[in-house]
Amino acid sequence: MKILVVEDDEAIAEVLACMLATENYTVEVANDGEAAWELIVVYEYDLLLIDITLPHLDGISLCQRIRAHGYQVQIMLVTGRGSSHDQAIGLDAGADAYMTKPLDPEELIARIRALLRREGTAFYSVLEWGNLRLDPATREVTYAEQQLFLSPKEFAILEFFVRNGRRVFTYSTILDRLWAYEETPNVDAVRTHIKGLRQKLRRAGAPTDAIETVYGLGYRLKPLASVADSLAEPIGTKIDPNQPATQPIQQQILDALSEQQEIDRATDDLTIDLFDRQQPLFTDERPLLLIIDPDRQLAEQLMNEAVNWGFRSAISTTLAAAELKIEQDAPNVVLLDPDITHPTTDSLKLLAKLTHQTPAVPVLVFTSHDRLTDRLEVAQLGGHSFLSKPLPLDRVLKAVAQAAQQAEAAKQRVMVVDRDPQILATLKGLLEPWGLSVTTLNDPQQFWETLESCSPDLLILEMNMPILSGIDLCQIVRNDSRWGSLPIIFLTTHPNIETIDRVYSVGADDFVSKPIAGSELVSRVINRLERIELLRNAAEIDRLTKLSNRHKSTQDLDKYLQLAARQNLPLCLAILDLDNLKAINERHGYSTGDMVMRQWGQLLRQTFRQNTVIARWEGDEFVVALFDTTKAEGIQRLTQLLATLQRRQFVAPERTQFRIAFSGGIAQYPDDGTDLPTLYQAAAAALHQSKVAGCACISAAGDAQTVNRPTEP
Repeated sequence: MKILVVEDDEAIAEVLACMLATENYTVEVANDGEAAWELIVVYEYDLLLIDITLPHLDGISLCQRIRAHGYQVQIMLVTGRGSSHDQAIGLDAGADAYMTKPLDPEELIARIRALLRREGTAFYSVLEWGNLRLDPATREVTYAEQQLFLSPKEFAILEFFVRNGRRVFTYSTILDRLWAYEETPNVDAVRTHIKGLRQKLRRAGAPTDAIETVYGLGYRLKPLASVADSLAEPIGTKIDPNQPATQPIQQQILDALSEQQEIDRATDDLTIDLFDRQQPLFTDERPLLLIIDPDRQLAEQLMNEAVNWGFRSAISTTLAAAELKIEQDAPNVVLLDPDITHPTTDSLKLLAKLTHQTPAVPVLVFTSHDRLTDRLEVAQLGGHSFLSKPLPLDRVLKAVAQAAQQAEAAKQRVMVVDRDPQILATLKGLLEPWGLSVTTLNDPQQFWETLESCSPDLLILEMNMPILSGIDLCQIVRNDSRWGSLPIIFLTTHPNIETIDRVYSVGADDFVSKPIAGSELVSRVINRLERIELLRNAAEIDRLTKLSNRHKSTQDLDKYLQLAARQNLPLCLAILDLDNLKAINERHGYSTGDMVMRQWGQLLRQTFRQNTVIARWEGDEFVVALFDTTKAEGIQRLTQLLATLQRRQFVAPERTQFRIAFSGGIAQYPDDGTDLPTLYQAAAAALHQSKVAGCACISAAGDAQTVNRPTEP
């Protein structure tokens, strides 16, 4: 982790730098406030240690400037003045912590660790990735309880990857974050340390692809779900324990090939020529449906019908042909019959690969096997939906169209404004393969209409444009209450301090220099969007159950109701209430109650996957909305859910086993209500009916005589 020490006393600064370096932090030093500011706008730090009494720009003013420009880095102020009034001034200026001189080394290190553990920075006492455990305090690393002996820089790289999950980091980003600027290493330093780290991990038994090279971008710690070596084998397949392991000479060949690939890929981190890409005159913008099915006659019927649903289609009757087609032309949605291979192990591995890659591809399984274990396996591997053969073609294509629409709606949107059409085409080609929806504009005078129509999640502006510059557009955006928080990245040809200060002063979040390094731009865009997604999830997702909260679900429910009205389709709204949660909390403790809620949330997510809204509104009250579902169908699905829950055994810390149940009330649009308040009122009345009937049952609005209970096994 990288720390900037801002201290005008060179002796004290040197002592602090040495002390922090021994704790495995990367440390840089600035001796006055203005010098510190110049570093902060160029480099990214995890923590700033700032003395209040500084030449040129004092520590309080520096802290205020940092916060005014939107930097969220942790700040600790240090000073010889320790009165309550001085501390209040520092904290009001935006500092996160305050220490008085003389500094106690042990206390200082402890306070720094505490700051880096604060919620929102994703720093924890012990970091884990599968069987890998990394302790920043002791600098010990183990894999499957086998200790790894890493150099300080190898430890720093591994810690950096584990802390930042799925993020991809370019060579330049790794150098900026883990090496001090005085060291001036090159990309070979990164490549050498990555190679050594991979070898040590592999010798300890970690997957060979644990640290992944993302072509043209850089490195990341591969997501556990997509690590080939850790992918769970489907039911019925086993690994032969007598199969010989990779021989040393084979591993040497693999290592040599990997090293050569690293050299080749490093060249892709350089500037991309913006004018060497040939654009086709005509492109088919329709989404691509890939039909993977051994029955060619059925596949051709589906392909012909898909035209009427706005798709272009391709057919593969073998797995090898499907994999080749996916490499040549990435599909928007896949319809897969796992029986294309016998056994289905390899076809299901393809399903898992598609659903866990970036960007993910929705896969609908279309099969004649409809056992409960088949459905469970598809759901666990990330399949979008499960369709049973035979099924009318229009029903199949309707499900495919809904999957494609949901995938498109889930894409994050980027809007790019630049006067150069070649740059716009290049940026579109760089960003769309990452699953982003990109809208380009070369006429700034049409900016506001385009912004309103595409509703982007991130805006990229070229700084120097005629009539309306990027600076002008940024000011317009920041002055509007609806768009004031929209992230903005500038493209600039002159990234000097004056220019950088200017773009940040009008509200920019980041900037990229021209000529554009494609990998740097993609990394900055993806990282910025990931941070937006984290903040959005924190505001919209219930932390305990991982379901939508009331605010988010209400927005989604309104959209589904509008869609139901336009298409004249039914929608069911159910209110579910856990019957005995209060008794569980009183008898076994709130930690056990939280465990029940987490598992209940997981069960809801697994049960209702498509065209649904699932949310926790308050306490033990949950809302489930089922689009294009009648009340009778909704009751059937909820009754099955109740039966599943009642069969599940829960275990308290004292090893006591218990079961839980829920009561439910369900109402249907438009029969029982034409908007959310009236539907909720009708479902709540039906829920009350279930409670009166003795709980553990489902009641329907408008039917006061009938309650629905699971059939006894």
